[in-house]
Amino acid sequence: MTYAFGDTDLAARRLALLAETFAQSSRTFLVEAAHTGLRLAADLGCGPGYSTHLLAGTLEAAHTTGLDNSDSFLDLARPTASETVSFRLHDITTGPFPCGPYDLLFSRFELTHLQRPEAVVELWGRQLEVGGRLLIEEVEYIETPHPVFTAYMEINQAMLTEQGNSLYIGPVLDAILDPPSLKRRASNVQSVPVPADRAAAMFHMNLGVWRHNDFVRRNFAPSDIDDLDGSLAAIASGQTAVGPVEWGLRHIVMERIDP
Repeated sequence: MTYAFGDTDLAARRLALLAETFAQSSRTFLVEAAHTGLRLAADLGCGPGYSTHLLAGTLEAAHTTGLDNSDSFLDLARPTASETVSFRLHDITTGPFPCGPYDLLFSRFELTHLQRPEAVVELWGRQLEVGGRLLIEEVEYIETPHPVFTAYMEINQAMLTEQGNSLYIGPVLDAILDPPSLKRRASNVQSVPVPADRAAAMFHMNLGVWRHNDFVRRNFAPSDIDDLDGSLAAIASGQTAVGPVEWGLRHIVMERIDP
């Protein structure tokens, strides 16, 4: 599994900002979608561990494990481990998962980076106990009239498409058939307005990573990327006033059933 935005220190700082930005929407989703009294929960693609601690603190499973295949991110996550929270090196596109089967699996903004999401969801389902739940949070849409944000997202989407991924994976996931081991219990979209300076800061950090991507270097002039970089930095710093950016987040709940 390769993370399109990298696993550098810059990428980790970006994930910290992302975690803060979407903490409340994720927390609400978890509370509404999960059972209580969980024994084992796992955060899929945990990165530096922000979403893992959100999952553990919200649902209070007996034990919560963060899984990721990045040593760099796990070096940041492991010092935050506790008696009830641990981190393991594992590629979440391969099974079986360590320490499973689980009562609950949580995936936030991971499937957008993975090819063949239908097969990945099916594999995840097999890591659950019967009656266990898979909770997926992904981007349905990002809406803004501002041309700087629009230009950024067009390049980002083109890069992900070239890699066989999708920025707006939410509609794709909503349309796929349930795998044999899973039954869909809910699929809804939540609107989350994000202040423009915060959105620009996340985008600016992303750009700092993927501006060096081979696809971007082949298809976009360095001067255009430099202009986009400067415009995003100006919005992030508050020098340019812009209205909020609206994220639509697809929330999917699937439950493991008898095969």
